[in-house]
Amino acid sequence: MELEPSIQPLQVQPAGRGDRVARTREAIVSSTLTLAMEGEVAPIVRDIAKLAGVSARTVFQHFADTAELYVAVLGRALGGWKAATSEPEARKPLDERISTVVSSRAGRYESLRPMWTFVETLCRRSKDAAQRTTEVYSDNREQIARSFGQELTALPDDKREHTLNALAMVLAPESWIVLRERLGLTAEQARDEWRFIVDAIFKDSIDR
Repeated sequence: MELEPSIQPLQVQPAGRGDRVARTREAIVSSTLTLAMEGEVAPIVRDIAKLAGVSARTVFQHFADTAELYVAVLGRALGGWKAATSEPEARKPLDERISTVVSSRAGRYESLRPMWTFVETLCRRSKDAAQRTTEVYSDNREQIARSFGQELTALPDDKREHTLNALAMVLAPESWIVLRERLGLTAEQARDEWRFIVDAIFKDSIDR
């Protein structure tokens, strides 16, 4: 992913133009996100500006360089992951909670699958991007812990950690990508595999 240098230094926008500045920035971020969702690993400023209806110079009046722009786009995409997550009610049966957790993450990861290469590439080049992604994984682990708190609490400490780590690993974005891209499964088949694995994790933990 080559990061383009800025055309000119970042400029401070005059006061009283906040709404227009915000709309322009939004258009730039949204256009870059659109291109990333179309499979562009490193959207170029010329295409971003054209889609946003602005000049390349304007892009760099809002972002110091493409690295800063890409991180803003990543923040937008990852923020949607957390907002889209639905946690099952604790009193629901285990199989219903498993279905809710699996379906929620399957839908979230599937919607972002086209831009996953963009995410991975950016994380290798930006500490800020890598940190944002790490926070998503931490949030995912915490959400799983809440969703299955009843079962996890009943386990010994060491087994609880092993079980939670196994669940977090299985229900991670890379796992979904492997099932969909590497193994060529349909979304429904991938969800079924996740349900099977999560069921097996709990069965193994309880039986031992």
